Amino acid sequence: MSKEILTELYEKQAKIIYRYLLKYGCRKEEAEEIVQESFIKAIQHIDGVDERKLPAWIFTVALNTYRNYLKRKSVITELSIDGGGFFSRLAAEGDFTQDILRDESSTPVRDCLSRLKDGYRDLLILKYEMDLSYKEIGRLLGLSEVTVKTYLYRARKEFKRLWREEYGRS
Repeated sequence: MSKEILTELYEKQAKIIYRYLLKYGCRKEEAEEIVQESFIKAIQHIDGVDERKLPAWIFTVALNTYRNYLKRKSVITELSIDGGGFFSRLAAEGDFTQDILRDESSTPVRDCLSRLKDGYRDLLILKYEMDLSYKEIGRLLGLSEVTVKTYLYRARKEFKRLWREEYGRS
């Protein structure tokens, strides 16, 4: 694999990974270090990773690095979502009622997101907070667009279930 491929990947993915880590609750300095560390690992393992899977591999390395950091430090993450935009975009694709939209605030949304399994939370943040396309998400996670759509459907459904359990509305 050539240096040009890794450079091109860095230009396309580093900002996305960095922004995602910030949304996930990572501090700026930590996010910068994790992105750098992820690409250093990519350079070290460049011969062992399929070129087509490299974007997903780097993203996974970055997330795992941050999750391991949290486990070591026993740090509580504070998801950083904008309460207005995230929920509105999510609701636009689902069957949420206007009551939920009127009661929208970032704290309940963060609470429901934090209760989702990591994969679902990742998908919802990438789609509705970072506004990435299905294709971009698929590339980042190493999934087909169809699979991304299917998993996002399941993630939205689980989010709605958690919301109903906690706030008693559909």
